[in-house]
Amino acid sequence: MSDTSLVRGWCPDLFAPMQARDGFLVRIRPPIEGFEADQVRAIALMASDHGNGTIELTNRGNLQLRGFSLDSARLAGRTAIKCGLADQNPARERRRAVLVSPLAGYDPACHPDTAAVARKLQAELLADDRLASLPGKFGWGVDGGGLFPVGAISADIVLQARPDGWSVLCGGFATKVLDEAQAIEAVLAISFAFACQSEVKRPAHNASITKDVLERVGFLDCLQTMAAPIFTFPVGKLPGHRRGVGVPFGRLSASDLYFLAEQLGKDRLRITPWRSVVMPENTKNHPGFITEATDLRLRIEACIGVSGCERATEDVAQTALALASDVPPGCVLHVSGCVKGCAHPRVADMTLIARNGRYDVVRNGCTKDTVSWADRNLPDIRVLLSRELKEIKA
Repeated sequence: MSDTSLVRGWCPDLFAPMQARDGFLVRIRPPIEGFEADQVRAIALMASDHGNGTIELTNRGNLQLRGFSLDSARLAGRTAIKCGLADQNPARERRRAVLVSPLAGYDPACHPDTAAVARKLQAELLADDRLASLPGKFGWGVDGGGLFPVGAISADIVLQARPDGWSVLCGGFATKVLDEAQAIEAVLAISFAFACQSEVKRPAHNASITKDVLERVGFLDCLQTMAAPIFTFPVGKLPGHRRGVGVPFGRLSASDLYFLAEQLGKDRLRITPWRSVVMPENTKNHPGFITEATDLRLRIEACIGVSGCERATEDVAQTALALASDVPPGCVLHVSGCVKGCAHPRVADMTLIARNGRYDVVRNGCTKDTVSWADRNLPDIRVLLSRELKEIKA
């Protein structure tokens, strides 16, 4: 299969909807502080009136709305601008893609300046039109640590909190510790260097090019390799009078979103990059949401599958649910409708790739890694889960 056939497509937003099997997709980026209740209601109305009512939480911390026609997607974009949910300039809107620690300002262990640094960074990005050529998927992060440990936030370029300042993480390398102003300046310089690249414009796509870019802006001599921590989002009680609520497979209906809006009052809803939301602590339970750490659905990941994706051949969510009880605590099973692996691009304990009723299996990897066992049925996979994860289960 050629590299071209593996491209996931561009990153859909309100100005560039993307065609899927169930219609066009649009994405809405949250404000740094999270969505207000009226904004959540507006998004739910947009999804039910103009789309098919399905809303997804993405691994970039955005909301993805499904099932639009091209005309209704354009109407949704105009509505979002009126509601203050998007910048009217498409290039500036793409540069709003700043992912922030979901408990910034709530968790006393999270760097106290996390949200403020994120606002400053975003303002600088929006003001720098030299970055207009960056691809739509290019994103930034501000990682303050705390309950969500430093390294849990993933983006093309991330500001990571340190005890005495900030480091800039890019393509698996981190700079020495810088003060706030220096760190933001470094992010802008590295971003501009990638914007000037003729072809590869994202750090993760080519390590040698990333090194060349960092050397060109003067940071290669102070880089160290950084490994991302293994992290599972906690549901239930969180610091700062917050509550973590899991959303199975990251999918909810417009009525589910309305329910969350009604729980907010004057508070805000924050979307995490782990298919979950951060809500006020007094949020009521709602059927279908994940509120207990023992919920088996925390152990499985699956994409929209055949109902929404042209490449998929199976209802992979149903497969994942059928196998959930075979997955030990602390492990992750990813069932992907195709080799793109959209639902969980990271490493999983076991990854299944659907192929017309059967599955290729990858152990300790993702969909792009070497297949460990090919062309297996579900009974085969249950045996593999029991055998391969038995030590973890014990």
